[in-house]
Amino acid sequence: MSLSPLSALRAWYFLIFLSVAISMPFFPILLESRGLSPSQVGLVFSVSSIVSGLYGYYMGRVSDALGRLRVLQPNLLAGGVMVMLIPWSTDPLLLASIYTVFMACFSASITLATAYTIDSLDRAGASRGEGFGQIRIGGSIGWIPGSLSGGAIASAMGLEGVFIMTGIITLSSAIILLPLRECHGERESRGSGVRARILLRGPAGLLLLMLTLAFTANSALVSFLPLHMANSLGASPIEISLAFALMGLAEIPAMIYFGRLSDRVGRRPVLAICLLAFPLRLGLTGALNDSLAVALTQSLNALTFGGLYVVSIAYASDLMPEAVRGAFMGLYGFTFSLGGVVGGYLWGSLAEIAGYAGMFLYSALFSILPLGLMFATSRARAREVSPSLEAR
Repeated sequence: MSLSPLSALRAWYFLIFLSVAISMPFFPILLESRGLSPSQVGLVFSVSSIVSGLYGYYMGRVSDALGRLRVLQPNLLAGGVMVMLIPWSTDPLLLASIYTVFMACFSASITLATAYTIDSLDRAGASRGEGFGQIRIGGSIGWIPGSLSGGAIASAMGLEGVFIMTGIITLSSAIILLPLRECHGERESRGSGVRARILLRGPAGLLLLMLTLAFTANSALVSFLPLHMANSLGASPIEISLAFALMGLAEIPAMIYFGRLSDRVGRRPVLAICLLAFPLRLGLTGALNDSLAVALTQSLNALTFGGLYVVSIAYASDLMPEAVRGAFMGLYGFTFSLGGVVGGYLWGSLAEIAGYAGMFLYSALFSILPLGLMFATSRARAREVSPSLEAR
């Protein structure tokens, strides 16, 4: 019995995030074991974020013309192969290069899958907020066993086993997508020719700026939470894995609930609630001295990622027609990458000066900026279609 397209997408999200969760906490640890300082680790994340963001945007544009699945499958295959090469790369430059290629493929895969998911929801007549949340929870569910098993695999098989398992599951995820077909509807070939600056006007541009600031703050957690727990708090691999597992567990109800809530009360009020949790989460991560307490604090990921991600994707889909959805989702992915570029080196440099705990306190102060931008533009009228595209 074959899966429906929406069920297949949920299964794909489960596998792809299962694979990445197994190894994600150990990327910075592996880089540090090769002799890189915190600022150099941050620089590697910054470079990979630049490449991933640009590549993801380009792949999104290509998918507007060629179709999502035709571009998605090759990226999954390339990413699965590259990640298995990571633990055998002893040269820091080669390691950074392979890691960058893997992250570029992963970033493009998420961009393309997100656009395809929204296309499929529109075809099915489902809501974008709650509908996307119900599909995307597959990734959160997959994140939990991936995070928990990552520490166990590292303890039993070493880092080699962690990255090999990630590659095998990534390659397996491509099989789930084989029965799916391209969504052909309002997409037009001209969509691939829309310039990025056209997509940055009006409410869409404000949304991306706000997300860039939020993801800059979030990069402190993405890049340095494992190092803070291991080096500052003496946490074991199992405790680090627990923190990442709690992130996924908290996202599951949040993605559905906040997506549904945004369908009812609007996207912007729910986004404001999610942004309020950033200073709290980052501040507690830096202020608490107990590794278990820090791990439990990561349950606030329900708001800072679960709610924020689903609702902002739904908001972005409201603003953009299908003809340019791939390109705009690429720009959305680029905001995450740009946040990683700025935050990776900024927080890495601050960690060398103030320590990891101090760095998290500074990032908590920084995270007030996107919330301030949200309130400063609260009177801006959100429109279903960006005015810059209506004029085309």
